[in-house]
Amino acid sequence: MDTNIQNKVKDLLDKFRSGAISSEEFKELSAKINQSSEADLEFLFSDEWDKFNSYEPLSQDKINSLYRKLNKQRHITPFMKVQKYWLQIAASILLILSCGISVLYYTQHKDIEYLAQQNITINSGEHGTSLVTLPDGTLVHLNAKSSLSYKQDFGRDNRKVELSGEGYFEVKKNTEKQFIVGTEVMDITVTGTTFNVYAYEHKNFVEMALVEGSVNVTTKDPAHNTLNVKPNQKVIYDKRTGLLSLEETSNKMETAWLTKELTFRHEKMKDVFQCLERKFGVTFNIKNKNILQDVYTGSFNDKNIRSVLNVLKIHYGFEYTMDEETITIE
Repeated sequence: MDTNIQNKVKDLLDKFRSGAISSEEFKELSAKINQSSEADLEFLFSDEWDKFNSYEPLSQDKINSLYRKLNKQRHITPFMKVQKYWLQIAASILLILSCGISVLYYTQHKDIEYLAQQNITINSGEHGTSLVTLPDGTLVHLNAKSSLSYKQDFGRDNRKVELSGEGYFEVKKNTEKQFIVGTEVMDITVTGTTFNVYAYEHKNFVEMALVEGSVNVTTKDPAHNTLNVKPNQKVIYDKRTGLLSLEETSNKMETAWLTKELTFRHEKMKDVFQCLERKFGVTFNIKNKNILQDVYTGSFNDKNIRSVLNVLKIHYGFEYTMDEETITIE
């Protein structure tokens, strides 16, 4: 729009706003508005919009006089256009704000949902044990080479964790929300109790030994077998056969890895080697099967498996070799 035309329109708008515009001037203003583009109108009315916010209200006589004058005019559609134009702007602003808030809420809601579905994973080291405190106050002792994972929103709808390796659980009691430990082949469901889970993926079995309380163990295979376990009992799942068995136990061997000192009193060497496997995360390959029936009484307070084997070697006269995590007894 030409600068002279802009100035002329602004003058006519000033007269219109003050109520001093004549019929001819009103027609001229209407014509120029009808001939203007949306961009020109936006530029022209941006200043007028602010001016109207602080205008002095007209007297009722002036309003009646203007109404009579306007009522006589035949071509009043331009003002309808102006009104519609600004109503459209206001409606658009409200729509943009509404959509913006909706999109913001939707986006934030999706972000929260996405974050809630993300896993927190705790990995223990190659050696030794780790202690984890879950958001509900449950304590989990992790053995070497183990991992525990749970959702970011743990405890909101449920209390479920996934375990790979070995963990000793002291579950905070909550009768309204069950605590579930998921493993590769079975789920362990409790409300509040203490138990040990052995679930290394490279082993041929998964085991849950109950120290106190009560738990239900359910297999994940299509049969979905369920066993109710009581204290001093353990459940063993054989990955090769799919069989689930229940046995009595003192929990000594199952929890030996938690203590710094290993103590054996007239224990069969078969059980001694199993304890050492659990304690140090190794696998024994026993070629001399006769040694398994021997018994041993003694204590170990060593963090080094070689030191323990050197003591046993003196007692039983065997030789051993180590290949990473596999120990062969000759």
